[in-house]
Amino acid sequence: MRKLRMDAKTFWKNFSLGKELNVAGCFIFNGLKAFDSLENFKQEDEIFEFLYNTSVGIERLLKVVVILIEHNDTLNQEEFEKNLITHNHLELLRRISKKHNCGLSNLHNEFLGLLSNFYRTMRYDRYNLNSIECHDKERVSLVTFLEKHLKTKIDYKNMFVTSNEWKFKKFIGKVVGKISEALYDLVESEASAQNIYTYELPYESKASIIFLDKKYNFFDDDIVWKELIIYLINTNDRSDMLDLIRQIKPLNFEPELVNEYLNVFKSDLEKHRYIDEVDEYYQDINDKKERIEILNLLSNPNVSFNYDEVDIEEEVEDDYPGEEN
Repeated sequence: MRKLRMDAKTFWKNFSLGKELNVAGCFIFNGLKAFDSLENFKQEDEIFEFLYNTSVGIERLLKVVVILIEHNDTLNQEEFEKNLITHNHLELLRRISKKHNCGLSNLHNEFLGLLSNFYRTMRYDRYNLNSIECHDKERVSLVTFLEKHLKTKIDYKNMFVTSNEWKFKKFIGKVVGKISEALYDLVESEASAQNIYTYELPYESKASIIFLDKKYNFFDDDIVWKELIIYLINTNDRSDMLDLIRQIKPLNFEPELVNEYLNVFKSDLEKHRYIDEVDEYYQDINDKKERIEILNLLSNPNVSFNYDEVDIEEEVEDDYPGEEN
């Protein structure tokens, strides 16, 4: 059977750009997750994280589309690659728009302009002395964008700051999602026309959640962990892992703070907040090493439970006692 050979340029566009598409989707996912994790608009570092990841992800996605559209065998490869060295999202979109109508509105173009401005200038601003006059340009830009299009007022200076409510998360998800979907559709159509598979993505990757599942917020994710907690607390079901969990003596957390504790399932920062509290409880545990070893079994995919027949028979007898004589 004869093997089909693929030339270097086709290999590049098929495999290298396919990996780049996956990277782009990963950045976009991380950007949306960073926005979802915002409690309010007070912290510049968390807003920076959202804008940085989102701008990088969409820029890389734009460049994948540009290459698939513009590249051919007659152009100068070196010059072509030099022309890709840009952080101007709107310029990259303009190059795409020469062939395709992306279907993006002024709203989406404005957001792309915000990302361009952030990545080209704002992310370096605080390295300059004159940044003391305005040290939070990225926050001001994002808040201004949200206030304009949602016709609301966001307070991040006073004691009672504006929370990052669902309406903000939903709006950002729709804006980023529309841009991502439009550009991925172009990747798929251009790659298909060239009989290559740049658009294929690893199953259950961050990129596949963005481009294939078209999930741009984390509402469903929150439902999942909440439902799992309800199940674990209330179930009478039996399994090896459930039995193991029931055998572990709980720490003396404060029941009045349960609603606050639940936030650890959403945020790594929230987990970190309670490390000292757990350490304090651990002072009363005689064998910490044994407890840690048991906890390490939880969610470990390599764990299997092996009981001998005697253990099984004893458990059955305990569960189903015969009639008393």
